[in-house]
Amino acid sequence: MTKIKVLLSVCLAFSFFGLNLKAQALAEYTRLKEKYPNAKVICTDHTAEVSLKMEKGTPKVYYSTREEFFYLDDNNSGYAKRSIHFSGFYALVDYKAFIYMPNGKGYKKEEIKDFKVNDFVNNNIFHDDSKELSFRFPLIEKGAKTVIETTYEIKDLHMMPKFSVSPYFDYEHVLFKVSYPQSFAVAVDTFRLQFLPHQFQNTVSGSNTQLKWEGSSAKRLEFEGNGPESEYLSAQLHTRIKWYEGANGKTMVLSNLDDLYRWNCGFLKETFESAERYKNLSDSIVGKETDTLKKVAAIFAWVQGNIRYIALEEGYAGLIPAKASVVLQERYGDCKGMSNMLYNLLRSQQIPAHLVWIGSRDLPYKYSELPTPNVDNHMICAVKHQGKFIFLDATSNNLPFGMPSGFTQGKEAMIGLDDCEHYVIETVPEVPAIENLTYDSCYIKLNGKSISGSGRATLTGYKRVNFIDRLSERNYNFLLKQCRGYLLKGSNSFTIDTVWLENLEDKNKPLYIYYSFKLPEYGVLADKELFINLNLERVGQNSKIEAKRNVPLEFNYKRRNEYVVCIEIEPNWQVSYVPKNTKWEQDFLQYEVNYVQQNKLLIRREIQQESTLMLYPTQFATYNTMIETIQKSYSEQTIIKQ
Repeated sequence: MTKIKVLLSVCLAFSFFGLNLKAQALAEYTRLKEKYPNAKVICTDHTAEVSLKMEKGTPKVYYSTREEFFYLDDNNSGYAKRSIHFSGFYALVDYKAFIYMPNGKGYKKEEIKDFKVNDFVNNNIFHDDSKELSFRFPLIEKGAKTVIETTYEIKDLHMMPKFSVSPYFDYEHVLFKVSYPQSFAVAVDTFRLQFLPHQFQNTVSGSNTQLKWEGSSAKRLEFEGNGPESEYLSAQLHTRIKWYEGANGKTMVLSNLDDLYRWNCGFLKETFESAERYKNLSDSIVGKETDTLKKVAAIFAWVQGNIRYIALEEGYAGLIPAKASVVLQERYGDCKGMSNMLYNLLRSQQIPAHLVWIGSRDLPYKYSELPTPNVDNHMICAVKHQGKFIFLDATSNNLPFGMPSGFTQGKEAMIGLDDCEHYVIETVPEVPAIENLTYDSCYIKLNGKSISGSGRATLTGYKRVNFIDRLSERNYNFLLKQCRGYLLKGSNSFTIDTVWLENLEDKNKPLYIYYSFKLPEYGVLADKELFINLNLERVGQNSKIEAKRNVPLEFNYKRRNEYVVCIEIEPNWQVSYVPKNTKWEQDFLQYEVNYVQQNKLLIRREIQQESTLMLYPTQFATYNTMIETIQKSYSEQTIIKQ
């Protein structure tokens, strides 16, 4: 009997571990599962090394990486299809991929042999020279490991790699090394290393130096929607070559911001054209206008309306603006080509214009912190008026003149002056909430328990831009559907009867939406008293932030909403109860509701304002307090008595 029990126990154990983990791999699985109980997969090794060498007087840079994943879950199909990226700047020298499957006393190693070369598809870029080697791991069991190793040669010393760890992943071992001889001067710009508990070593051996950061990641964050890009949260190290001593003597690369500007500006020489050739075109655009600012506005609007934006990147074409003559002939261009077109048209009118390098809000860097090409990814144009720069981004064809694109507000801009030696750094202003306004005022009447009414909504700034951008189909049914989403009141029974727009084609004026609507069976009638909730919009009532969230909340822009409801009280009725006025205000948030009765009219006015682009975890409690205030206010009923 004892032998049967022992045999049964052994069989059960062998069945469980044989199917899932297989012997010696069990120890590693158990250790990692205890250390990372909530993880399905972890990165057990994330290693990268930058090696700088001088070969026959010529600088060479090699970049090697190793990535090892360990799988703690059965469902790993999402990690099977993988790829290795490379481009003209990053030439792939060597690559390998392995999978280690639990097998007896250890692992069975299988090398991946089937690789396919494809164009790397980026939905935001029409043409790119990036490639990828795609491959697939076989079925990844629980307890398996996958390894990918790569070696690149960096073809441009300005385009050095960034080493980072994702804030949303567990890393057991992280290692980053930079090795270089004394013929190089190297800097490593670091960001948010508090997310990478580590040891740093600086070792000098003869004429060679090695910098090494080794550790493991801090506790990972849970991914949350509407958060900033991971670069805002991740630990990062950016290698930068300041200068090198080669066969031709000392060559400066990126020792400071001046070097970055000279490098950027050097690409403009290939695209230079005399602005005079565009004089006839610009004359036809500005007509007899003499006011300089109005000329700028007219030229800006012409480029917005006549040049189509298409993102194009292929090697250095991602850095060199297309000639304005090419953009004009083809009637499309990327941000650089459109900026160059705008620049030449303005210059042809003797208006001093400037090309501007800038990073979108996807990038958290400042020029003062990171003088490398990683700091920016966009180009615009600028003119100076009354001592201040006006930033012109023609890639958005619905953007009002004088307003920066939403994804560049608050960012530092590198503004080129008249040569490749002089520039200024200016911060693009953040657009105040009051300029991104929704003002919706409606007049309603009661018909029993139902409501009918009419109103006008006013949209300005980015509110207007977003509405027009989404109005992809210019027909009445589509307009009704879109307006219902913007103007929804009371409940889902809300219907719009008629709607029409004013100033649709003039992007520099507020957009007016006139509408009439019905809201059937909205009130509650009991014993000659009508209970009606005049909080018709109820914006933000369900936006309370969960207590577990530890990732900032990002807003596309600052905004202000104002809602006015005016209800007509019939002669044989009177208002018996009006909710109390409410006011709640902080530097970055504001909420206010007040009621005013004038004869037979009861007017409710609500203001909501968000005056920040990023809400941080330390501010979540304050934000939730406002949401609770809104929720309480929205539950209040007005009582009208017969």
